[in-house]
Amino acid sequence: MTKSTRFAALLLMASATALANPPPSGVPPSVTTYLDQVAAIEKPGARMSLEPVYNAALAVQNDLMTISKDLAWIEYLSDADFANLRSRLKGFVLSRGLDIFADPDPKFFRALAEKRGEPADLAFFTLMEKSIAPDYLPVYVKPQGRGVCVRYGENLIAPYYAGWLEYQRQSPGHYKDKVTQSLADVEDAVGLGTCACGEIASVQQELNGFVNRFPTAAVNGRIRDRIEQLDKDPGKLPVRCT
Repeated sequence: MTKSTRFAALLLMASATALANPPPSGVPPSVTTYLDQVAAIEKPGARMSLEPVYNAALAVQNDLMTISKDLAWIEYLSDADFANLRSRLKGFVLSRGLDIFADPDPKFFRALAEKRGEPADLAFFTLMEKSIAPDYLPVYVKPQGRGVCVRYGENLIAPYYAGWLEYQRQSPGHYKDKVTQSLADVEDAVGLGTCACGEIASVQQELNGFVNRFPTAAVNGRIRDRIEQLDKDPGKLPVRCT
């Protein structure tokens, strides 16, 4: 779980008392750097890699979600300043209600890749768009209380994992950190077999199916141990988050 998706972003409740703390001064320099790169790449010319501008977007995300005194940077902004930032920050989705996140918008980047990017960019952002639900969570998780749960047994995890494996195979030199993290997040989910949205049967079905579909996955040892534990002593480590 990382800051690259809302799966790893903090889901916080805004506090009137906390918001009385002094706000940060000035917009992070990463915002200007990112917007300059977007403007440059949107100009007519030869196609080019979008990876530098995406990396700049991730730097913005990191700065906007930096936590100070239990609040993300964007939570300290006045309503007017937040609205202004949202209108300026092309290619981002910002939220600071119950859910607080600042995510690069895969739809924006996919459209940009169609116009200005290279084949590896278009494939990456097309897959990214398919991998993110309308609420900007990965498709295999959903909100539950103030956190998220994993949608085991719904035929979502294996296709997600297969898609990123195939991208890694076809474009091994592109977006390596994001691809590696996307695969690792799935491996953590199936390796732990916890925080399930459904019942234990859905977890058992998912883990058995994953081992069969991806027999060479390094995480399979952990999965088999978890399958055995769920079969012999399910109460030792419940599948529920709470």
